[in-house]
Amino acid sequence: MKKDLATAIITAIVGIIIAYFLVGGVFLKDPAPVVIKTLTTAVDNTVAEPNPEIFNYRAVNPTVEVYVDCTNYDANGSCLDGGN
Repeated sequence: MKKDLATAIITAIVGIIIAYFLVGGVFLKDPAPVVIKTLTTAVDNTVAEPNPEIFNYRAVNPTVEVYVDCTNYDANGSCLDGGN
């Protein structure tokens, strides 16, 4: 019983040592130098006005035309007739 345990421990230690050198030689090599590209152009923070023929600010989905029974709108696009 004790001899089997000693053999198992020695086998495990030898296996770990062999695996360490095999993995170290194959996977733990010095990595090749890597060049990382970066942006050098400036980012503009202005937003162009949308085309009024395509973008309808009064619609529920601003890109789809929606017909509402309202004739008077304020500057924010809200109906002043008391409707939706």
